Amino acid sequence: MKTIFITFVFAGLFTHCFAQGTYVARPVSGYPLVGGKTMDMNVTWKAIDVSAFNGIAGSPFLSTEYRQAFIKTRTGEQFNNAWIKFSTYSNEILLENASQLVALTNVDSVSYLDEASSRGKSNVILKTGYPAIENKTSESIYHILAYRNDLQFLKYYHTKVEMVKKMGMPDQKTFVTTSHYYLYNSTDKSMKRIKLNKSLIDEFTSYEGAKKRRRNCLQTLRKKKK
Repeated sequence: MKTIFITFVFAGLFTHCFAQGTYVARPVSGYPLVGGKTMDMNVTWKAIDVSAFNGIAGSPFLSTEYRQAFIKTRTGEQFNNAWIKFSTYSNEILLENASQLVALTNVDSVSYLDEASSRGKSNVILKTGYPAIENKTSESIYHILAYRNDLQFLKYYHTKVEMVKKMGMPDQKTFVTTSHYYLYNSTDKSMKRIKLNKSLIDEFTSYEGAKKRRRNCLQTLRKKKK
């Protein structure tokens, strides 16, 4: 009897651990664009069904919660206070429209304040319109990590579903995200993939880095005058 009881408890814990962390498509709980339904505001969209992700560990979203954002479309429309999610799996901006989750298809940029950032409050900017590179197009969405003068430091989230093996646990389908980094020059519209480099990040984000860049520019100008 004791052996049966222990086996039952272990089976219960095993089932709980296996189920923990799996994605479950919840009912849409965000808010539509302020001012009316999306379809009434000249925004193109397509319906999606995230229930297909049920049972997959992890999340297909940059943030599992809705974020209150500012949206600008490629045709010039601008909307405040739109509650959105960014799917790193499909590389799409999602929002609620008439109790249905839809993906915007003409996004130029999205920005919102992330108060849950490890660095405190930070402004998240998601942007399209960059040159085609590798398997990405001008409609691909990048996260602008930093920018300085004509340079932009970009991050692309590549999420796919993989079968992950766990010690003592069944293999499980899991959302796995890898990050690709790029440098974009707005002057000559060039773009190249780069390796993550701490000195590069410091140059973009730190005050000392900015001063160093300014000092180098001044030295270059002085040399030209001579």
